[in-house]
Amino acid sequence: MKGIICALSFFLTLICLALTPLTFADANGPSANGSFSFALEDGQAKFLEFNAREQNNGRVVGEMSFTDPNASLVDPEDSANASATGVAMRARFDCLKITDNRAVMSGVIFESNVPTAMGLRVLLVVEDNSEGINQPTADKLTWGVYGNPVGGWIPKDAERDDDNGAGLTWIATDAERLDDAGIPSNPSKIVGCQSFPLSSYSFVDIAHGGGNVQVKP
Repeated sequence: MKGIICALSFFLTLICLALTPLTFADANGPSANGSFSFALEDGQAKFLEFNAREQNNGRVVGEMSFTDPNASLVDPEDSANASATGVAMRARFDCLKITDNRAVMSGVIFESNVPTAMGLRVLLVVEDNSEGINQPTADKLTWGVYGNPVGGWIPKDAERDDDNGAGLTWIATDAERLDDAGIPSNPSKIVGCQSFPLSSYSFVDIAHGGGNVQVKP
């Protein structure tokens, strides 16, 4: 139960503070930032703030914070199955992909009052639909939390010590097209900005509230 009390203290501190602005070096690359205060079908308010930027050296920097003050948090170690209210998390981005008015960001959760969330991957997708009373539609978002891939055995020839087995990798390309980036034989199983096509994302239906997003290619 002590873990729950500490977690709630962290949560209350986090919800009272805005996401700390980051100081970007080489801050001329593509970027996305914004905030949302919204409710879904459950009618409970949720809060999200984020910023991400690709530096001139190709490195992505940025963070996001998410709080749901009304979510139920159960301590599995409590014999009485006591529950507390409030979920909070922070993630540090390591990739950013922008296409037109949409941005995909992904990173690792490094702070949370849910212990099992630490180290998981988070994916955030936003759509910037401009600003003002004449905007065609509101800014949108969707997100997901993903586990890390579990390592397994590598098939190989047991009679050959020099056999690297399925660990060998290659890239299949169209030899007649120099602009073909190719398809890797063993794509990464870690969820990131390139894991899913942009057309596969379905934005959440916001019942109340909204947000403001700035996507700059």
